[in-house]
Amino acid sequence: MIRTGLVTAALSGFINNTPVVALLIPILKSKAKEQNWNASRYLMPLSFAAVAGGTITLIGTSTNLVLNGLMIENGIDGFKFWDFLTPGLAVTAAVLLTTFILAPIVLKKPEDTESKDESSSRQYTTELKVIPGGTMDGKTVKSAGLRNLNYLFLADIYRNGEFISPVTPKMTLEADDTLFFTGGLDHVNELLDLFPKDLKTVEEKFEVDARRDLLEVIVPNNSDLVGRPLKQTNFRARYDAVIIGVQRGGQPLHGKIGDIALQTGDLLLLSAGTNFTSRNERETSLITISQHKRTSSATQGRERYFLPGLLMIISAALALKWSLLLSVGLMLLLGIACGITYAEKLKREFNLELYALLILSVAFGSAIEEGGHAQFFIEQVALPTDAPVGIAVLFLLTLLLTNFMTNVSAVAIAFPIAAAMMHHYQLGHLDVFLPVAFGASGSFLTPSSYQTHLMVMGPGNYSNQDFLKLGLPVLMVYSITALLILL
Repeated sequence: MIRTGLVTAALSGFINNTPVVALLIPILKSKAKEQNWNASRYLMPLSFAAVAGGTITLIGTSTNLVLNGLMIENGIDGFKFWDFLTPGLAVTAAVLLTTFILAPIVLKKPEDTESKDESSSRQYTTELKVIPGGTMDGKTVKSAGLRNLNYLFLADIYRNGEFISPVTPKMTLEADDTLFFTGGLDHVNELLDLFPKDLKTVEEKFEVDARRDLLEVIVPNNSDLVGRPLKQTNFRARYDAVIIGVQRGGQPLHGKIGDIALQTGDLLLLSAGTNFTSRNERETSLITISQHKRTSSATQGRERYFLPGLLMIISAALALKWSLLLSVGLMLLLGIACGITYAEKLKREFNLELYALLILSVAFGSAIEEGGHAQFFIEQVALPTDAPVGIAVLFLLTLLLTNFMTNVSAVAIAFPIAAAMMHHYQLGHLDVFLPVAFGASGSFLTPSSYQTHLMVMGPGNYSNQDFLKLGLPVLMVYSITALLILL
């Protein structure tokens, strides 16, 4: 936990948090399985380390960059690259230390190790279809051998536009019935091969290539799959894969898979064809967190030069005082040269919804400031005469906002108030806007407050209460440390 936390925090200071966490989730899960550890004790600390590490530098999180842009646009001096270093290292150390101490206690499950009983694993609902004229057509559920499957439960039957539940042992199966089985991941895997002559598998139904493996993937927040029924997304053709099951918030989703509208953070169980990897790279990438019955043959190529090259660019930027734009541009070119990304994929990474949110958030902040609402707030609210107390109130307000909305929205709301406070207290820009930046980065309380939290929620089998139990003390330590350093 310590080693992974330190590495994650260090990388998150210079690289987007999402790919860092996506890279380490399967590694941690594999290690936990190998050592018979409980993976849930390590995945939430991984996400918390990524959030804390993003506060170390100006480019550690997009929140800092958005705030920096707002400051410059409004005639206020922007941040320097290393203005975040001292407070960032302090809060990162505090978060890591708190997490290392509390996670083994707070995230401890009834059994300290991963149970080999598959009934305790993540559950998925899988749909299979009765083949007309097959050996199950016309049989009862009991005589077809579908009643007492190990760790699998026939939950529903879909027939003539209606769901039949509960399913009794004496119920007769009919041609084209869709059967919905709920069970642990490995047993769902076995089910797909259990009755190849009697039930139509999803691969046959959707004409996907023969299954080589099962993959668990996460739907990222920039995916165009979000909010659309799956049958409208042309999923099979786009990814050469079909969805075996969907899980949301630790629970399997029931009903016809094609009618499910995906949400950010949903876990998908995929039956992947031979072209899945290449097609996933061309599309808005689904983040793979677990592979089942796959042997990796990937070899290390040009990507091994990325981290040394990144360190060289950072060192040169510090020594030669390069601009932020030049430094980030060189990092981007390095990523392309090392095969980490490519130009066509970068073009697709520009998410119109995200930029619309940024523009509207900035416009909202500007409206508050230009309309005089921020100054009105300053005049009407009985602010403390002591500037540090007033700044602490601003920090806590931003902290509250960021845990229940996007970080960018929290910054957009806090910025005009911070600008008015800067003039009111006659303070320097760092005295006011660094607390706003750190307040906006304190996303520990809820899984929806940050994307990497959603990423680990499914693999770690976490609930909202789990995040509250560990996130609340971490948030308190983070806040106290930030305020002591910044005020």
